[in-house]
Amino acid sequence: ATDLHPADINGKADPYIAIKLGKTDIKDKENYISKQLNPVFGKSFDIEATFPMESMLTVAVYDWDLVGTDDLIGETKIDLENRFYSKHRATCGVSQTYSIHGYNTWRDPMKPSQILSKLCKEGKVDGPHFGPGGRVKVANRVFTGPTEIEDENGQKKPTDEHLALAALRHWEDIPRAGCRLVPEHVETRPLLNPDKPGIEQGRLEMWVDMFPMDMPAPGPAIDISPRKPKKYELRVIVWNTDEVILEDDDYFTGEKSSDIFVRGWLKGQQEDKQDTDVHYHSLTGEGNFNWRYIFPFDYLMAEEKIVISKKESMFSWDETEYKIPARLTLQVWDADHFSADDFLGTCRVQG
Repeated sequence: ATDLHPADINGKADPYIAIKLGKTDIKDKENYISKQLNPVFGKSFDIEATFPMESMLTVAVYDWDLVGTDDLIGETKIDLENRFYSKHRATCGVSQTYSIHGYNTWRDPMKPSQILSKLCKEGKVDGPHFGPGGRVKVANRVFTGPTEIEDENGQKKPTDEHLALAALRHWEDIPRAGCRLVPEHVETRPLLNPDKPGIEQGRLEMWVDMFPMDMPAPGPAIDISPRKPKKYELRVIVWNTDEVILEDDDYFTGEKSSDIFVRGWLKGQQEDKQDTDVHYHSLTGEGNFNWRYIFPFDYLMAEEKIVISKKESMFSWDETEYKIPARLTLQVWDADHFSADDFLGTCRVQG
């Protein structure tokens, strides 16, 4: 979901998904996402329904509350029966490619050639006629495409499915019976609240696949669970400093000097900052350390972000997840015994 309306006094929400279809009522409140207005749910639900008694699907987003009843943020309603019987074939979106393995495996229990034959029969359209040279003729239109497909072992096999898919993706060009078929896509639906009519409460990104129970079972559902960060360790060697500002004046000689140390941390983890030892009484701005920092962190490669989970305050019930850029901050300080240390300079290293 994106741009959810805040439901708590801290300007955030603890959203979770609730689904209702006929007598089926699912509330996924155990997996609420703490203090987020743009949560990634990554959930998939399988529900059996009978038309026309169970045709109106309601997908709602609720705000979880520790005390009291949970608040409705917004909901969206979908007429499944209308989609199921639509001539645009909204049961399962037509994919851009046909694959029999991998993350983009064809999901529909009917292959493209079977769908094309069914549409031609229902629309009384001549075809499909598969010919040599990667060509298929439907009515008076000719479509071209690959004629081989690669299996899991890397072996190429002859197939007509790519040609059939090319015809399906241009079904609107077929005279009389043609119309645009729903492509594979993610819907972005507005969330509305009956208590606040006409005011959008955020948006929900989702899709619905429908498969008749008398058809062959579809393949496994796509895994859309949120990516898990991997644990890494950043090692930083502070070797020397040079030309550091001389901040102190010697009481007796008036000679300029600095007691240099280096402080470092990863962005978002200031509470875990680390300091080198102190190079005392540097007269030239040079400091010798050979000091090593070790920063453990969780990194999400796909988004190039560090993932941090921590409580916003000592009164927080649970941890909140933050995604921030990978950035190392290094600072040079002058150590003082009886007063606050003096800041001398900083640099940031972007990951």
